[in-house]
Amino acid sequence: MTYVLINVEGGLIDEVTYFDDEVKAIDALAAYVKNMNPEKQDAAVHGPHGMLANAKDFLDDHDAYIDRRADIRARIPIKEKPVYVIGNPKHPLGFMVTSPDDPLGYRDPVEAVADLGLLRKDRGSHLKLYRLVPAIGPLATRQQVTQHNQACAIEDFEYGLVKEFLE
Repeated sequence: MTYVLINVEGGLIDEVTYFDDEVKAIDALAAYVKNMNPEKQDAAVHGPHGMLANAKDFLDDHDAYIDRRADIRARIPIKEKPVYVIGNPKHPLGFMVTSPDDPLGYRDPVEAVADLGLLRKDRGSHLKLYRLVPAIGPLATRQQVTQHNQACAIEDFEYGLVKEFLE
């Protein structure tokens, strides 16, 4: 889950709801704010890069509800749709991506779920659906990669091609 709606009542977290889609999370926040008591309750939606919106975004100076979902959606950065893959975490050689034909990723979650159902029918319910998240920042040191390359007899490695992942 990428987005989280946190409802607060009396200064304590009352409810936490997770969403894959920022639009659904913002809509849920708007619905909550319509019926909340601004003196005792609060709420906010947080995403991967921080807070997207809070209850105050939907309240005027007199704490009356104003629908500002369009304004909030406009300030959310455009993102690519997630990529889904069907994987076999129990393969004897390690994690393997599987598909009806060639290994592939899905942009359409409906297609991914439909293919997962077909694959589970043929190959077992141990198959799982994953959402890919791009790796960001350093993952290894140059020395660790050098040691790995030496152990695998890799000689002509260009570190500049993966510098964003090296410390």
